[in-house]
Amino acid sequence: MRPVYLDHAATSWPKPESVLLAAEEAVRYAGGNPGRGTHPLAETASELLYACREEAADFFGSEPERTVFTPGATYSLNMAIRGLAEPGCHILIDGMAHNALLRPVLALEREGICRADVYSASADGEELLADLESKIRPETKIVAATHQSNICSRVLPVERIAAFCRERGLHFVLDAAQSAGRIPISADGWGISALCVPGHKGLNGFPGVGLLILGKDVKPKPLVYGGAGIRSLEEDMPPCLPERLEPGTLPLPAIAALLAGIRGIRAVGQERIALRERELSLLFVRGLGGIPGFRTAGETDGNVVSILHREKTPSEIGEILAQYGICVRTGYHCAPLAHRTLGTEKDGTVRVSFSASNSEKDVERILNVLGEID
Repeated sequence: MRPVYLDHAATSWPKPESVLLAAEEAVRYAGGNPGRGTHPLAETASELLYACREEAADFFGSEPERTVFTPGATYSLNMAIRGLAEPGCHILIDGMAHNALLRPVLALEREGICRADVYSASADGEELLADLESKIRPETKIVAATHQSNICSRVLPVERIAAFCRERGLHFVLDAAQSAGRIPISADGWGISALCVPGHKGLNGFPGVGLLILGKDVKPKPLVYGGAGIRSLEEDMPPCLPERLEPGTLPLPAIAALLAGIRGIRAVGQERIALRERELSLLFVRGLGGIPGFRTAGETDGNVVSILHREKTPSEIGEILAQYGICVRTGYHCAPLAHRTLGTEKDGTVRVSFSASNSEKDVERILNVLGEID
């Protein structure tokens, strides 16, 4: 029996055939190192690299030269937070923040570089902005936000947060780990200073590549130093983007897969994808309502649904589902702040996350197993 994969908030699976083929072609025919030669294979690699940079910039409403390839969204968030922080500054993060955002900020606190506070992660814009306003200090420099939670379907009013930051001259860092590919984002239109995106989740690419899309006139300090393919005789990283933030050899097969993933999403449409995922989540939540002992935690109107049982722990539920080939995530999902916000910090939750590749039969299978749990 085929597995029922309901862990898309961790990584998308299975990958579209076009994505797999793009990576294979990159390995076979674009074997050079982009930016490291003028021979045909290097030029082919450079063309592929720029095609993805251009596609991603257009998809997220930015420009190619401000679209930086990174090893993933976690790396992008570290680069943005560390690269924009200054000694003595103050940073604000939301109450749904993942550890990929929380831990870099706490590390800066431990190092004595900055101070940090947590603001409300309410989906109500008025409540969130009022709390954010109350926590602003003269030394505040960065406001970071989680676009969509990774343990439920809560979406923060990030356009309003971005406007709030613009009015006060603050850097706005957006963690789009769960929203990219599902919710349209306009980096320049919203005034985002640093948009942090994974390639392997909603964009259907491979692990190992992500994006850091920077606002106009935003130039973080490099996090890693090394060869950039240009200005090799200089001791510092090149001053120009994106080379300043892209040391070393880039993962070209993963970048080719990302390009195919973005093109596939554009062909289908983000709105259509999100609608299909909501349909499946709604079907699941309705079915769950008829099963005694279960309840949901947080919002359920997107692709991520967290559930709890009145007696069994999330890990026990996960083990039962795994025996039937049903793949979910249990525990804290690397998001302690979010669980504190939702009141689920005792044991975490069972996270069921859908994609448009799932079917009604997948929903039926998980509901049938849950229905047999005492």
